[in-house]
Amino acid sequence: MRSRCKLCRGRLTDRSQDQNCSCGWVLDANCAHNHRHWCPDDGRDNWVGAVEL
Repeated sequence: MRSRCKLCRGRLTDRSQDQNCSCGWVLDANCAHNHRHWCPDDGRDNWVGAVEL
């Protein structure tokens, strides 16, 4: 089953590339790195993630 990155909406065709964040988002590796700082679960700028969700 193919899934999409929650941030960029790109197809995740290779399951080894998937990153599951503690907030529940499935991301590709690059998006996971970009998402880390504003993750609504534990990021240092989590208020940004809360607004974006």
